[in-house]
Amino acid sequence: MRYLALAALLALAPINTQAAALTITVDGIRNAKGDIRLSIYAAPKEWPDHSAGDHDQVKPAKAGSIVFTFDLPPGTYAVNGFHDEIGNGKFKTSLIGLPEEGYFFSNNVRPLLSAPSFEAASFKLPPQGAAISISVHYP
Repeated sequence: MRYLALAALLALAPINTQAAALTITVDGIRNAKGDIRLSIYAAPKEWPDHSAGDHDQVKPAKAGSIVFTFDLPPGTYAVNGFHDEIGNGKFKTSLIGLPEEGYFFSNNVRPLLSAPSFEAASFKLPPQGAAISISVHYP
């Protein structure tokens, strides 16, 4: 019976998981074809292809800019994404692996031959939240 009472108290106790608002503006979108796909990564081991499912968002593309919002625990994160103009959910590359669709990374990192490191694209999300802007780079 004690365990049941303890479990009930723990279930009712407030959980101290403070979320911080993160607003990401993706700008430089050249047209309204397809979707803008954005992912947030919380650790180097996730980067650049294994984000948590709840850290992914997709919005219909529109020329100019689009705003994404997340509520996340304060910490270090990195963002990447692309303009899926074809709308197939996959980043299109050439036969030799060069991008054929617009792409972006936090800190506006522009990689040469591969994705930048997590460290190069990472930023701190403080408890009070943050707003960042990222520009799409088209090949």
